[in-house]
Amino acid sequence: MADVVEMAQDLIRIPSPTGREGRIAAFVRDVLTWAGFQARVNDHGTVVAILRRGAGPTLVFDAHLDTVEAEAFEWTHHPFAGEIADDKLYGRGASDMKGALAAMMAAGQALARSPIQGTLILTGTSWEEHFEGHTLGLALEGLIAQGLRPDAVIIGEASEMNIKRGQRGRTRIHVDIQGQAAHSAHPERGINAVYKASDLIQAIRAMPLPHDDLLGDGIAELIGIHSFPEPVDSVVPYACRVSYDLRLLPGQTRESVLAQFGQIISALGRQDPQFRAECGIASGILVTPSGARETVEAFPPAWKLEEGHPLVQTALRALRSIGQDPAITQYGFC
Repeated sequence: MADVVEMAQDLIRIPSPTGREGRIAAFVRDVLTWAGFQARVNDHGTVVAILRRGAGPTLVFDAHLDTVEAEAFEWTHHPFAGEIADDKLYGRGASDMKGALAAMMAAGQALARSPIQGTLILTGTSWEEHFEGHTLGLALEGLIAQGLRPDAVIIGEASEMNIKRGQRGRTRIHVDIQGQAAHSAHPERGINAVYKASDLIQAIRAMPLPHDDLLGDGIAELIGIHSFPEPVDSVVPYACRVSYDLRLLPGQTRESVLAQFGQIISALGRQDPQFRAECGIASGILVTPSGARETVEAFPPAWKLEEGHPLVQTALRALRSIGQDPAITQYGFC
């Protein structure tokens, strides 16, 4: 384990907030190149390292390079020192997820020296904290274009040392409600968009949500209300945006989610001629290392494997063989 811990310390000592993963990507690329991988950093700042060892399965190890920001004054141990105290490694990303990245890199180095046949691909992905899975998807598309279609992907997110065989997906929905401005001394001359939004909120709370025996209930949780104009002063709100965090289950798609919200909007419009609203999926801007700006929708889907799946059972046997006793569970987050 000494090599794994030392590698994790090295990774923690390279700050890598989302969108600024260049230094750590170069480090991971160089370490894996030295180990025998064909490694490069792609156009989105993701490391794609390939180890070919003849015929056999193609397996991807995936870990994201980026972390959320850290302010040193908020930490007992410096976030970028990689200090060890009481047998614990401290630092930004120690568990999310530079520890897993170090373990995967060490495993890759060991496999490069072994006679095991097959192809191992290690991806160190960028921008994960903002756009879960997006740059991994792009990396996989690039591999498939090269004729490398993975048989399985192992994601190293923290798991309480258990085997996770599924997760809910996620998206964010914005609904924009239109009203009509008026002086608040004469509200009858306007249409208060916040009042209209309250009707929408009650309808969404009553909306049926799917259930999955493994992953549990789907979620549509109100996470924000924003009215216009700003600052708030003597004006009936002429617009209101309500935002929802959805946790998705298998079978839910971009189209089905938007259709469900659209049906609620249409029904409210039939009941109230003054009700006007539009919904859409939230998006953000990803900036590539070259400075190109890309709009990315937030819609990583749900997935799950059966408990008897060969990948799940092989992982279980392997972990038991080294003295661990993992449960087979699922992620609660995306």
